Amino acid sequence: MRTADVGRRARALARRLPGRDEVGAIALVVALFFAVVALPLSAITVDLARMYVQIQRVQAAADAAATAGVTYMPDDFAAAKARAIEIAEDNGFRNSGTSAVAVAVGDKPTQLKVTVSSTIKNAFGRSLGIPDSTLSRSAVADFNGPAPLGSPCNTFGNEPPGSSILTPVGSTLKPVTYATCSTNPQFWGAMAGPETFKDQGSQFEARKCSGVEIDCASSAVGALNNEFDARGYVYLVRITPAAVNQSVRLQIFDPAYVDTGSGSCNAGPVSSSINATTNSAYPYATTDASTRYQNGATAFCTGDSDNSGKRFPTANNTSTTTEVPTITSFALRTPVDTLNPYAAPVHSAGCVKQYPGYSNTSGSGALTTNNLRTGTSSTYRPEIAKVYRQWVDFCTFTPTKAGDYYLQVRTNVALPTSYSLDSTGAVMGNMAVVNQTGDDLSVKGNGNNMFAIRAISGAPSGAVSVASWERMRIYANADSATTTFNLVRVAPAAASKTLVITYYDVGEAANTTSGSVQVLAPADSNISPTAVANCKGEGVHVGTLANCKVPNVTSATNNGKTQTVRVPIPSSYTCQITSTGGCWWRVTINFPNSTVTDATTWTARIVGEPVRLIE
Repeated sequence: MRTADVGRRARALARRLPGRDEVGAIALVVALFFAVVALPLSAITVDLARMYVQIQRVQAAADAAATAGVTYMPDDFAAAKARAIEIAEDNGFRNSGTSAVAVAVGDKPTQLKVTVSSTIKNAFGRSLGIPDSTLSRSAVADFNGPAPLGSPCNTFGNEPPGSSILTPVGSTLKPVTYATCSTNPQFWGAMAGPETFKDQGSQFEARKCSGVEIDCASSAVGALNNEFDARGYVYLVRITPAAVNQSVRLQIFDPAYVDTGSGSCNAGPVSSSINATTNSAYPYATTDASTRYQNGATAFCTGDSDNSGKRFPTANNTSTTTEVPTITSFALRTPVDTLNPYAAPVHSAGCVKQYPGYSNTSGSGALTTNNLRTGTSSTYRPEIAKVYRQWVDFCTFTPTKAGDYYLQVRTNVALPTSYSLDSTGAVMGNMAVVNQTGDDLSVKGNGNNMFAIRAISGAPSGAVSVASWERMRIYANADSATTTFNLVRVAPAAASKTLVITYYDVGEAANTTSGSVQVLAPADSNISPTAVANCKGEGVHVGTLANCKVPNVTSATNNGKTQTVRVPIPSSYTCQITSTGGCWWRVTINFPNSTVTDATTWTARIVGEPVRLIE
């Protein structure tokens, strides 16, 4: 390249470069860009980042508040709201000042909607006229458990009349809207001693098997019951807001095991020598001893029995003829947010009682009517007279909050080494009833104890109810061949889910006539009670169940066996959940031409989590 060309190109490049004054102008433009555009954008980005973090905190607080508060729904919105506000505050958002918490019922009575709002100051946005920002997030939770079993009423089981001494004499049953409540539902609550065999309907409280049951360690006589649960059973004493600060008197009918010889009460204390003129000789039945102590299947007959020799096996795995009276222990626990009754605090030592059992061995040890009366020729035993076929005061308490109080019942806790009976015939205050976490193998009770429970309160109808929790053992010994009882409360929150019902050892009628078990929808729901569709059977009877009825139930096919019924809940399912008597599914057990004397165990649950966030 020639020298002239190089010089020309150099001059052209020099003309393209800015002069000194132009360089200064560009620097000014760049400075203005950062001052007017880049720096404010960076500042806004910082504010947005703070908002993003705060939104996450607000949403987490709303989620936590909704899931904690919804467990009180649908019965106690006030408590649900208070709990939600409390949990939101625990998460940093008080219902005052720069934050707010709004609580409302969701689209269904079982749902709770919580909205948490938080106002934060903008660090740089204020320079643009936005001094602060309010962030709001909502959560909706639904609740469908735990479902009570057996009763929407203030009584559980049959309710015979009280005596003139251990009052009240008349019924305390309070009808509940939509509910089927009866003084004679034709069943009793039941607990077996730990050394009975499992085939006596003792699915969870019997330690051992007789060789014919399912879920045992082996088929040998005396094999361990794989389903044994040392904690016993729990009954819910459900308190609604209308019953808060009102006295609740818990009574148990026939709380102690007193062997009557058979399920139909044809032995033990009998009334053949009692008449209207001798009633007064019976201190705890001065006006009605002749009916209260009458033998046979009367309204007072609970059917306590030693299982006709089917008792705990000896070392060589054969049944023993020794009757060991069953000790029955009761303890009342207070509400707990975790809904775990076994972790709930005990109410008080006065609400922990044990009732010794009384055997009916032959000879001089046999229980007789003379054990119940005074007089020179009697062998009066007041400890039996206080509890036998009587409504006995267990515990009176005044609830300070709504919720579920838990009555735990066990038969594997020993009596104290030294004890005395209180005025109700009980040993009071043995805290091993609640503190013993496992089994006590030294306790050898081998009889079935049947009883009933009622809660007496001045609160309105439906404000207090007594039901079983998650599972229940009941005993039917009525002359009638058909028993219909309330099984489980299913809230609308269960729509589109599956109700799983399991019953154990149903079918021990007086003869081999085939019976049936039918699941009935609530009368207050939008499903016809006898037209429950698409039920499936598992266990003894497998396959589709027309009208949700299990057919061909006999002792031969069901003894020691479990039957499961899976009930799909339609997506459109509704019922009267705002009433404590609404939404109760029922069961009818029918044995044509048979007398049912049968102890069974029932469980019911909704598949899926009881608490779920739906928004």
